[in-house]
Amino acid sequence: MKKTPIFGIIGTGSIGRMHLQALRSAGLTVAAIADPSAAALDEAAPLAPDARRYSDWRELLADPGITAVNLCTINALHLELLRAAVATGKHVFCEKTMTISAKEAREALGLRTEAGQAVQIGYMKRFFPASRWAKENLAAIGEPICATVRSFQGGGGGEGMFDSPDWRPTPDGPSRMRRFASGGALNMAGSHMLDMTAWLLGKPLSVSCRTWSPPGYDAELHAHALFQMECGALVHFEAAFSPLSSTGVYGNGWDEFIQIDGKKGRLELNYPLWNRPTDFPARARLYVESKKGWEEPSFPAVNAFQLELEAFAECCRTAQPATPSIRDGAVVDCWIDACYESASAGREAAFSLQT
Repeated sequence: MKKTPIFGIIGTGSIGRMHLQALRSAGLTVAAIADPSAAALDEAAPLAPDARRYSDWRELLADPGITAVNLCTINALHLELLRAAVATGKHVFCEKTMTISAKEAREALGLRTEAGQAVQIGYMKRFFPASRWAKENLAAIGEPICATVRSFQGGGGGEGMFDSPDWRPTPDGPSRMRRFASGGALNMAGSHMLDMTAWLLGKPLSVSCRTWSPPGYDAELHAHALFQMECGALVHFEAAFSPLSSTGVYGNGWDEFIQIDGKKGRLELNYPLWNRPTDFPARARLYVESKKGWEEPSFPAVNAFQLELEAFAECCRTAQPATPSIRDGAVVDCWIDACYESASAGREAAFSLQT
């Protein structure tokens, strides 16, 4: 008999609450939540009113009633939590980015899971119906030649983002943004688009990257890169925070897309605002030169967080491998590190999952 997982959430900030809402919508049980902040627990409680509350994540991991754990803390804590959660034998869902460096990602690759233990990394863009359709129809464009990938996050801070104390180091350490995300545009929405690039085109061979931020910032507002891919394609990639509020295909400042050109056609994808995924549907369309026309299906607006957690729950029930996997998470983390290495050195950097 298949056993439905019983969830515990570690970290009840904004992304933790997104998970709680998605699990609730999916009809899945959350039996415990953990956060060192009593205020964060209070804010999350209406989404899981019957859940046990812990101030220490170790107590949640020790809870025998929990069979699946969602790690929704800041990125800097992910490896410690992932290591501890995997060791319990419980199923584990870890939000992106899986770790904060290539070194940590390679350590995560060495973690050993038990038979039937599901471990999934939170790259939810794979679960949009448009993404699935694009993956299924990618072969129609023939051998990939080049791609343009963009993740512009606009409308959030206006011009204030160019002179903000949140991006500047303090006497006590890194800036608030770097503590929160362990980086800038590359680590935030940019990491999702790197995962989508890997899912559709495979891994890069080499990375040439430049980053920009105002003087005194310790994380990038903009990253611009060229990736030479193992499949032979050349990818032009941009990730940025933008002060523009009404740009992009949805007119809300969120300008995020993938365009892949092959020898036989073109594939295009557009994505909605990350925390309002049901406001607009993700879009995909396909041009095939032999037909001299576009195929552009209509896709529903969906909560991709809910879809990815439903897929994870099914892997927990059936003991099937979960994806995106630890290896998928490591690809993105090592890719980001190669971008930072290239930008710092001012030259091309090689990509590798190995030390």
